[in-house]
Amino acid sequence: MPNVVHVYASINDQLPVATLDVVRRAAATPLVTLEPWNPLEGHDQSGFALSGVTAGQHDAALHRWAGQLAAWKHPVLFRFAQEMNGSWYPWSVGVNGNSAADFRTAWQRMYAIISKAAPNVSFVWAPNAITEGTTDFTSCYPGDQFVDYLGLDGYNWGTIPGHQWQSSNKLFSHSIATLSRLAPDIPILVTEVGCAEGSQPNAKAEWIREFFTLIDANEQVSGIVWFQMDKERDWRFNSSPASTGAFRESLEQWTRR
Repeated sequence: MPNVVHVYASINDQLPVATLDVVRRAAATPLVTLEPWNPLEGHDQSGFALSGVTAGQHDAALHRWAGQLAAWKHPVLFRFAQEMNGSWYPWSVGVNGNSAADFRTAWQRMYAIISKAAPNVSFVWAPNAITEGTTDFTSCYPGDQFVDYLGLDGYNWGTIPGHQWQSSNKLFSHSIATLSRLAPDIPILVTEVGCAEGSQPNAKAEWIREFFTLIDANEQVSGIVWFQMDKERDWRFNSSPASTGAFRESLEQWTRR
């Protein structure tokens, strides 16, 4: 059974208590990703620029979230404004006039509000792996005192327009090493990972095995959350019998370490 289950919400939503209760009953910890935007309107939303977060325009929503998280009482991993080094969200650096400094100050304001009210929350700062369409994330780091876990997202999109097949080493190795240098004493969580099908039947299975070999070699990586959805691509680890077998075998070996 998984011990972390990922839940997404936008800033104007309510805490999904019923869902969190289900996660807890399964003996798992929820990883709640709070996204400061309207998910129906794309990345061009000036009302959700980072300067607005810093200026307090979303304080009411953050205080509401803080109160609801505190009232739930149980441990929560809390991820805010992920993948800031991409270009596809209103909080992305380079979008809506956002800078890396803006991200740091927005994060620190969010942290001050949530941490004061909800001591059951652990904070997860999560850039995207450095790959096509992303930039270096180190200047977005708000500081060790504001972060409990270093997150990292990465997807192998396969060979489609705008993307190419990437080994897990190519996708993750550089970014994991960068995180380790950035904050060597803070654990790393791969907060989103998925792999498309390859041109060969066993390509995805081999990719999964390589991925687990990679994270097994880095003791700072304390957990992973597989993106178990058939969405833009079929990211699921069980998209084929071969990939299912590779995932189960690799996971069993990794959890024995």
